Amino acid sequence: MESLPNNDEELRKLLTPKPTAKEVVAAIRQSFMANADADIQVVKELESYDDKNLWISIAGNHYLAKVHNGVESRDLIQYISMSSGKDDVSFRKSAIHLQNAIMMHLNQHGITTNQPQEPVASKLPTPVAIHSLPVVSKEHSPCQLVVRLLKWVPGRPMSSFSMLPIEALADAGRFLGKLSVCLSSLPSDELEAAKRYHQWDGKNTLDLKDFIKYIKDDRKRSMVNSVLDAFKKDLIDTNIAESSFSKGMIHGDFNDANFVLDEDFCVTGVIDFGDSVESWRILDLSIAMAYAMLTPYGKQGRSLSAAAALLRGYNSVCSVTVEERHHLILLIACRLSCSVTLGAYSYQQNPGNEYLLLHAAPAWNALDLIWGTDPDRRADMKEAINRLFDCACSKTGFEDNKDEVSSTNPVIDCSDLTFPDPSLDDPLESVRLKQNKRAKQK
Repeated sequence: MESLPNNDEELRKLLTPKPTAKEVVAAIRQSFMANADADIQVVKELESYDDKNLWISIAGNHYLAKVHNGVESRDLIQYISMSSGKDDVSFRKSAIHLQNAIMMHLNQHGITTNQPQEPVASKLPTPVAIHSLPVVSKEHSPCQLVVRLLKWVPGRPMSSFSMLPIEALADAGRFLGKLSVCLSSLPSDELEAAKRYHQWDGKNTLDLKDFIKYIKDDRKRSMVNSVLDAFKKDLIDTNIAESSFSKGMIHGDFNDANFVLDEDFCVTGVIDFGDSVESWRILDLSIAMAYAMLTPYGKQGRSLSAAAALLRGYNSVCSVTVEERHHLILLIACRLSCSVTLGAYSYQQNPGNEYLLLHAAPAWNALDLIWGTDPDRRADMKEAINRLFDCACSKTGFEDNKDEVSSTNPVIDCSDLTFPDPSLDDPLESVRLKQNKRAKQK
């Protein structure tokens, strides 16, 4: 058998679960069903970066059946096998246990997310099962993988809506702020795994240099290199990030597929804590703003408006400092760079997967908009976007509707943030320029 690579991202690709739906259902039946004849139906196989996720129903109730990547699976299995007895808490070093702990903590504090289900007659210290299942690498199949059964979170992912009002992005930001507050109260004895290395953690942006070679286009590769250079110069060499950014537990992947809405476009729940680590708190906001640009609203030529609306919602719960706010553009560019770079690597590993290229295109467009390759244009965009973000934080969104403040989930007004992206024609641009010129002359 070939040896496994040391690189975490390369290892994930080899150990991505590849069981059939029938094999996953059999694992769930064996480990989680007291009644071996329980009616289990597969509703849908769900997209996943490097796990296997099935939406299933059991006797009419809905669940997520999750088979974990071999990297996290080996991690937990190793700690369990090293256990010296019932008082041994080594399993808390596992990222999978951390996810279970986060979910249970959030549900106890009024934030809806998946609820881990206990296996039948299990002696494991955290609610999981372990099964031998195939992975992408035939050389390493079958592989011992962790399987979890999670209570389904009702609602529709934001990504499933074809049209969105801007206020939905503001509500998502507000929800993220509440999530951040709740995560900050996670018991300290559950945080050991949160200190692990994770490639997608924004603190590790410079490690993308090992994957840039997979970007075939010279201009795009140059753009990502310039983001990494700015990250090193502005945040690492100056020590600003470590000295000025507050630290704590983050969700790590608050994108429009990982939170769900009701039919009034209000966020009702959050899922997927696979990227949760202890890092700079501002990263959760910058990640969410990066993906807000790629939402159905953002793709309508309103990507900067979408990011600003999410910022307003978040700032209504968690105040963003001026220092943090003026580094948001760079941090957003870092997340977009991470997404397109690791996406290019994934495509190189699976060149027939056109889905990867399709989803990379909007991220490349967003990165080109806020960063690009022209330093002069970049400086102009930075100045304009900072003004937009300052505007987003200058109001609560309730100033013109005081009655809304007393409601349970008040609508955050973002009518002053509905700017088109520069790529869109603005028929009133000449009027605005003249008015601004006259105002300055006065």
